[in-house]
Amino acid sequence: MAFLATLIAVTIVSALLRKPIKAAPWVFYILAVLADIALISTTNIVLPRGLRIVMAYLMQRGGLGVALFVLVMYIGVFPRNGKISHWFRPIRAELSIIACILIAGHMLLFLPSYLPRLFGGAIVKGHVGGAIVVAICLLVLVVVLGITSFRFVKKHMKARSWKKLQQFAYLFYVLIFVHLILMLGPAAISGNTRTAITAIVYFIVFAAYVVLRIWRAKEDKREKIDLAETVLDQGFVE
Repeated sequence: MAFLATLIAVTIVSALLRKPIKAAPWVFYILAVLADIALISTTNIVLPRGLRIVMAYLMQRGGLGVALFVLVMYIGVFPRNGKISHWFRPIRAELSIIACILIAGHMLLFLPSYLPRLFGGAIVKGHVGGAIVVAICLLVLVVVLGITSFRFVKKHMKARSWKKLQQFAYLFYVLIFVHLILMLGPAAISGNTRTAITAIVYFIVFAAYVVLRIWRAKEDKREKIDLAETVLDQGFVE
């Protein structure tokens, strides 16, 4: 399944590149921006079939950005003293920014064509209209969460204020799932087996995260994890 393969690949690559990502995150931000530019600029260019299929899933459908966001989600539920946290927590903010940039490219590709239909009186199917509204909310959140993930921005914020703002990340994750289901649901219900399997996989991944996040919240409370951990994890100086 494409999503699981992408998620595994993203996890492995992120682990292998964790030191370069931490040392020079701007290189990866620029690469993400270039990927967005390539996506938008190649819409009118005929690409080789193999490259077109890869580009369609990873960038046009947002598969790469979603996989990165899922990795960012799950980083937050692993034990803080475990090996996985040791590898990924130091670059969680950087991975989040890269994911935001990639998802922004996906949105910029589709919203300009869908918005006039939604607000111009054209007939739009219910699930498509809902998906567009959700996408607009996601765009607002991706800008806010992405900007406040930069360390130079954090330097001008109080750790407690930043932590409260980042609570919107959970709403963002929920809306990603809602958007995916709105787009995949009709085809899955109509009998498209491949789409149905994809929707089920997304449901399992997001449902498992909800369970693990509730468990992590209880563990943090039991271990008395407080604002000090946020300061250490996110690099605040105060």
